[in-house]
Amino acid sequence: MRALALSAAVALGAASPALAQDAETTQLLQDEATLNTRCRGGSGDDTETWQACGARDYVGYLLFRRGWCLGKEGQAGFEMEWHQCTTGSLDFPKPDFAQP
Repeated sequence: MRALALSAAVALGAASPALAQDAETTQLLQDEATLNTRCRGGSGDDTETWQACGARDYVGYLLFRRGWCLGKEGQAGFEMEWHQCTTGSLDFPKPDFAQP
């Protein structure tokens, strides 16, 4: 019985849109999480912190271009998670330094 429940959970999870992503998107999501940790946890007067923040913002923009959004309307910052964009999802603006 337990194996059947596990199989059903795996099958349902595989059909979930949040899991429908390619390897590059998966890597971008992991990179964004790592850079976000470095950005938020670093010293404000450290160049490496600023570089991590800028890289995080650019990776976030790349994710947005792939159809991924961070947060939905009405959410507080701590509630926001990366998800495939839907109605009510927040846009992720292009970083200023990435302008042509």
